[in-house]
Amino acid sequence: KFGVEAAQQQNGAAVTVSMPPNGTAEEQKRILEDALAKGVQGIALSPKDPENMTALLDQVASKTLLITHDSDAPKSKRLCYVGMDNYEAGRMCGQLVKSALPAGGPVVIVVGTLDQDNARRRRQGLIDELLDRSMDNTRFDLQDAVLKGSKYEIRATYTDQFDRQKGKALAQDALGKWSDLGAMVGLFEYEPPLLLRSEEHTSE
Repeated sequence: KFGVEAAQQQNGAAVTVSMPPNGTAEEQKRILEDALAKGVQGIALSPKDPENMTALLDQVASKTLLITHDSDAPKSKRLCYVGMDNYEAGRMCGQLVKSALPAGGPVVIVVGTLDQDNARRRRQGLIDELLDRSMDNTRFDLQDAVLKGSKYEIRATYTDQFDRQKGKALAQDALGKWSDLGAMVGLFEYEPPLLLRSEEHTSE
């Protein structure tokens, strides 16, 4: 948001930042349709459900300039994607886990959703790194798959649907369920603080 506001001043553009109140794809759809009705000259979007939004995104791209950021919709006709490679980011996260937990152990992943491209790729990069797999950003392990390598085990992947209270509750449940957890990893920016607070609360 702050970067958009700075660019607006530098380039003399009129920019509106719209954020879905509940973070749903249906809300994004309404925002996109409203933007098209207003005749905007460009849209930057982090798609919530790229697989099921492709037809809509193609429609948007046919009427205005469309770019994706943070989370991509690679099958759509968007002009380009702006952001880092989320699979690579996941592997970098896995390297941090290895550094913090060199002896290995069970790991729980917490992420907002697995519908978004960025979430899926970050999670997969993390898993592939911990299980010492080859690079393959097209791989996708199902949420309930049994994932165990020579040193690390992915005990569970929880999705909190961007609900911070739910994320905290899921983390507390995991700590109560498994006393041998080596690490909990939050893949969206708001999740690591929640996990830390959950651990502190459980330890009291």
